[in-house]
Amino acid sequence: MQTATAEPLAAHVAHVNRRRAAREEIQADTLMTDREGRLSGVRLLNLSEDGFMAITDMDQCEREPIRIDMPVVGWVRADIVWVLGERIGAAFREPLTPMQMGAVVRDVSR
Repeated sequence: MQTATAEPLAAHVAHVNRRRAAREEIQADTLMTDREGRLSGVRLLNLSEDGFMAITDMDQCEREPIRIDMPVVGWVRADIVWVLGERIGAAFREPLTPMQMGAVVRDVSR
């Protein structure tokens, strides 16, 4: 597993501060697959139209392509942007629409 060093982590924090898309704090358990099709459980922690943060016990590497089963939306392609211990941040290859984002947040808030 790759871990973040101080310089990439500082760059990531600066990037986070510049994000345009609003993040919604959520808690939802779902599934993710890696590039080799291995299935893993993940817990979504926050979500935006552009990506998400989650916790997983599967070893991940930055820039690794994944698929995640988003509640209501279904399987979505994304790329790991950063890894810090068990936490990952990923960017969707195609952003969620505002309607999809709202549907996910409503579904996991029940």
